[in-house]
Amino acid sequence: MKTKLAEIISIGNEVLAGHTINTNAAYISQQMSAIGLPVYWVTTISDTHDEILFALNTANTRADVVLVTGGLGPTPDDITKATVCEYFNSPLIQNKNVLNHVQNLLKNRGLSLLDTNMAQALVPDKADILHNPVGTAPGLALENKGTYFFFMPGVPIEMKRLINEQIIPYLQKRLNLPAIRSYLLRTTGIAESRLFELLKDILKEYSQFPLAFLPRHIGVDLRFRLISDNKDEQQKFESFVDAVRNKTLKYIFTEENVELEQILGQLLKDRKLTFSCAESFTGGLIGDLLTNIPGSSDYFMGGMITYSNASKMNLLGVKQKTLETYGAVNSETALEMVRGVQQAFATDCAVATTGIAGPAGATETKPVGLCYIAARYGNEEVEKEFHFGRDRIINKRRGAMAAMEMLRRMILKIH
Repeated sequence: MKTKLAEIISIGNEVLAGHTINTNAAYISQQMSAIGLPVYWVTTISDTHDEILFALNTANTRADVVLVTGGLGPTPDDITKATVCEYFNSPLIQNKNVLNHVQNLLKNRGLSLLDTNMAQALVPDKADILHNPVGTAPGLALENKGTYFFFMPGVPIEMKRLINEQIIPYLQKRLNLPAIRSYLLRTTGIAESRLFELLKDILKEYSQFPLAFLPRHIGVDLRFRLISDNKDEQQKFESFVDAVRNKTLKYIFTEENVELEQILGQLLKDRKLTFSCAESFTGGLIGDLLTNIPGSSDYFMGGMITYSNASKMNLLGVKQKTLETYGAVNSETALEMVRGVQQAFATDCAVATTGIAGPAGATETKPVGLCYIAARYGNEEVEKEFHFGRDRIINKRRGAMAAMEMLRRMILKIH
């Protein structure tokens, strides 16, 4: 079976100029890949009539599915819809369902209906209308010479709803898409080079299957993907995934597309544990990440950003002698910080970070990126020394992740 191919066209001067990051294309590509429809081209063009026509013509010659974002708004510079009418020879007509939706949406938001809003109900007469529940511009579906075209607003939340609720079901009804199997193993605590060395024999044995190594700030994602209807090939693929999983089990923190803070938060919630943190190196990032999760008040009791020596002593009870003897960046200081914050908030577990985030502050014995992290679970405690890089923001992120992973392993007794 011939593989169907997709193209993404992103319309917008702000995207082309780099003022807006094209997250839409990344999201659409991920969703198409998940249903066995790989994206082979991503085209970014300006809000101009000729460029839009040229891009549509080009895509029509090579892609089976074309997904277009941008230019469907009510302002004069949104010219996509007019150009679509020209390309598909499809005049505008008023769609009563769209008009009613626009009226109700604006009414619920306490806004009056303007002529520009009413224009959103004008759609090409050949288009299938894709309901947009969170915006005034509907999605449009058209077909030309065997290629399916989908037009969506550029607003990410609207685009995502249209992709998931309208476009994917639309495609699945009309295209004979292949069977697809995909897995994600999200690892931490091991570098990409070491991970490859650990898996090299397995990769050699199953060389017919590609494995993507995707480094992140916290570790490495391993992504597996097979498009095949062959039962024997599917079975061998599953054996390959199992072999990699078993070899890397101690480094895997999830097999889902979620972040470490979500995993730790769920673990704390499931075990009915309370948590607190004392942050110097990470500057409050641990607390920020965990409290971004709905329901975090069930387990997050509080945190302290103790940047100065005075705050470490006054708020956490770090001994002056410890600071004078070892300095603020030291394992003993980290341990006294974590004991102090756990006691202050009376929590089941806690973490503390102290270090030199950079780019300044280094000494001959304490370089930029040096970080000490301590964790406590009940009366059990551990501390560890880390050496990150020279980028302050990345160091804070890596420190926060390392602290959360230390505590997760501690709770689960992973050594």
